[in-house]
Amino acid sequence: MLSNDCKYDHLTIKKDPEYSPKDDCMEFRLFYSGPLLGANGKNTRSEHKHDIRRRFCSQLMTLWAMNLNLREWVSPHPETGALRKTYENLSEKFVLNGVGYVPLSHEELGIGCGLDILMMRPEMPGQTIIQGGDIDNRLKTLFDALRMPKVGEVGEVGEVGEVAEGGYNPFFCLLQDDSLINHVSITTDWLLDGKYDENDVLLIIKVKLWRIVHLMSNIGVF
Repeated sequence: MLSNDCKYDHLTIKKDPEYSPKDDCMEFRLFYSGPLLGANGKNTRSEHKHDIRRRFCSQLMTLWAMNLNLREWVSPHPETGALRKTYENLSEKFVLNGVGYVPLSHEELGIGCGLDILMMRPEMPGQTIIQGGDIDNRLKTLFDALRMPKVGEVGEVGEVGEVAEGGYNPFFCLLQDDSLINHVSITTDWLLDGKYDENDVLLIIKVKLWRIVHLMSNIGVF
């Protein structure tokens, strides 16, 4: 948990000692502009998380289409052995309520994930960390929005499958689970725009993915 007496605008929240991605890592940025509400045991904000997840889905879909390594990434079908686009195999492996999910990082891939987050809010720098009191809960919302929804999370998938996903099928996510995040740092700054409400944020998330274990499945991609 973050301490309320922290006096810094930049914090490294989690740092893996092996966090040293080199030039061969994959690096890109995701962004989000809008409300970011804290989640806790009494209110999981599942629908709010999924609204944010859909925003990331469209960006990750573009990444898979434009990044040459991802676009040409193939892997054997688990049953036939025939080479197919990796995203097709993933969308058949991770299925929930009739929707196929495509996590860029999953447990069997052997890659690390680092997040360097710039959080801009309509308040003085440091206020989010020093006075906000619920920065942990807001980050929990963000991390859950970066992963796939889980079975039993009411409102995240709903009962209408593809319709609940805004028509996205397959649905692209950054992570299978937020436990796959190896490194997190956050910088807060002042959002100098009067049109934003007090719960609104502008997030710029630098994502770095790198090989932790050299596997056939990740060679040439990360």
